[in-house]
Amino acid sequence: MNKKRVIFIIYLVLFCFWKLEAQQDVSQFLEQRYKYIEDSELSDEAKEEWLERLHSFALSPLNLNNATESDLQILGLNDFQIFSLQHYIRETGELLSIYELSHINGFDSETINRIMPFVYVRKTDWKPPLRFDSIAKYNRQDLRLQYRQVLEQSKGYLRTDGKGYQGQPFSTTLRYNFKYFDRLQFSIVADKDAGEPFFDSLQPYGFDHYSIQLTLKQIGILDQLTLGDYRLNFGEGLALSQGFSLSYLNTDAVVRKRTYGITPHRSSSEIDYNRGIAANIDLFNTNLFLFASLDRSDYSGNLMTTGLHRTPHEINTKDSTTTKMAGLHWSYDRKGLQIGLTAFTYAYKDSLHHQNRDYQQYYFEGKQNSVYSINASYLFKQMIMFGEAAVSQNKAPALLFGLQFNLDYKTTLSLSFRNYDKRFQNHYASALSAQSRIANEKAINLAFAHRVSSVFRYYLGCDFFRFPFSTYQSTLSANGFKIKSELIYTPTEQNSIRFLSKLNSRQRDDKNDMPNLKSENYFLAQLTVEHAFNDFIALNARSAYCINRFETASKGMYFYLESLFTLPRLPLKLNLRYAYFDTDDYDSHFSVYEYNLPLSFSTVSVYDKGHRAYIFLRCNLFQDIQLSMRYAITLFSEKQSISSGNDLISSNHKQDIGVQLYFKF
Repeated sequence: MNKKRVIFIIYLVLFCFWKLEAQQDVSQFLEQRYKYIEDSELSDEAKEEWLERLHSFALSPLNLNNATESDLQILGLNDFQIFSLQHYIRETGELLSIYELSHINGFDSETINRIMPFVYVRKTDWKPPLRFDSIAKYNRQDLRLQYRQVLEQSKGYLRTDGKGYQGQPFSTTLRYNFKYFDRLQFSIVADKDAGEPFFDSLQPYGFDHYSIQLTLKQIGILDQLTLGDYRLNFGEGLALSQGFSLSYLNTDAVVRKRTYGITPHRSSSEIDYNRGIAANIDLFNTNLFLFASLDRSDYSGNLMTTGLHRTPHEINTKDSTTTKMAGLHWSYDRKGLQIGLTAFTYAYKDSLHHQNRDYQQYYFEGKQNSVYSINASYLFKQMIMFGEAAVSQNKAPALLFGLQFNLDYKTTLSLSFRNYDKRFQNHYASALSAQSRIANEKAINLAFAHRVSSVFRYYLGCDFFRFPFSTYQSTLSANGFKIKSELIYTPTEQNSIRFLSKLNSRQRDDKNDMPNLKSENYFLAQLTVEHAFNDFIALNARSAYCINRFETASKGMYFYLESLFTLPRLPLKLNLRYAYFDTDDYDSHFSVYEYNLPLSFSTVSVYDKGHRAYIFLRCNLFQDIQLSMRYAITLFSEKQSISSGNDLISSNHKQDIGVQLYFKF
């Protein structure tokens, strides 16, 4: 390539940068919402689903006149604001303009400006026509391509005995979304994890996992129809609850679940969703949900939920059994009273078995199970009463009920009680709980959040629980509690100070004095400071200390400093972070959120002693094309190998890279 051509290409790229008409950047709002769920007790898969739903509002805004509580929560509205908005619409009629929000109690100019890019106002009796010409003209689409790789080769790629990883060391994800207002959406997700085969004899179809869904809305009495992959959420989660739900020790002091109905599955998660058909029928001012699913699952005596297919054993278990599920949910919602009835059954092709340990005595075994539940809630002025009762096929019950007071937009108080029988069995349950399995638990949950002023608020939540029957690591019945508090000072939208503390306690087997129990206590204190010098430069810092006491004391400390640069004349954003950590062992590890490829939630666990750093670059190549790149390195000070088994890296450092191209059209 001659010198003139190189100069011409450089000039063309710079011209695109300088002359580009800037698209409204919603990334700052997205990043603020990331921080909101950073310390929540959710899996990264659930957090990614949350990001996907928030991103869908950026792609196609939400009509405030028919928005659900779950959608409004994802936007960042608190319980009082949601109540005020819906009460205003019921009493005065539908909104005519978004600026009408300024007349609603709890909405200030800052809140309105923050949600503006994600919402619009239009009469609900207007329906975009499902005609081909209209769909072709007014649709919104986006495409994301991701590539990620750890640069050091682990043991799994070097083995020659046939028991190592059978694929290449990179991971890649493709996501395509098509949306036409609120009436039609279509998505495809394809994902390959590191070590999985890719377009070879072991995986001739390329990606290891595909997910497709098509959703139509408002077709006569059919309020929603979803074909393909979807999630279901009803009541308080004792019967059916899949995916994202903020209800356990979150800083809004809200314990009642808001996620409701049928949610299209658009994330790369390979678990916790259904594959089939689901419909919501508007029947005599009530809603009747019908659903059926036939899904393949990994099986090796029990269901395997890692979603990884790298070794010969993992590949052989891939999609080796099927799960059939079908049922219905009926709901009534009028004048603050909500009632729901759920009944469904599910069956596995192969029987599930466990290792016959004492604490697994009441775990589900066999092929088929059914679950029935009733849920209700009642809104009276500023108080919400809610609850759900469920029973599994073996007649074991699970109960949850509570009260929530929204005194004004400044104060929320909630309390709840739960009692899950040790014999309760439900694969699809995900309710308020101190453990992942919804069974063998009695507890009381209290939470209080108060906004002292426009710049200062605090939260205090506690959960006192008891496991009547033996559980993992506790042969006898055990007690415990979790206490979480947070103080937040936000003088401006770009500057904040947050102090977080956690104290978790749970009884476990005392190996030196069996069969007695001994309490394991974990304490965390964390201070985060964020300061923006101007619109182009910001600095974040965090310092954290933890101690875990059981048979011995395990201590740890963590610190990071992060700078964020937004170049004033070029559409570039740069993040640099340096972190130092020093922990005694894994018991005092830290799980920390990091900026990653857009719309990918990344939490890294650090322990032992060392340093970690990363650089993140995002560039708007054109108005609707964005390139993101990331490089990260972890350097350990006192060890020469990382991880174990097939993931063993014979080095004191680990590097990973990531690249994403995002197209919007």
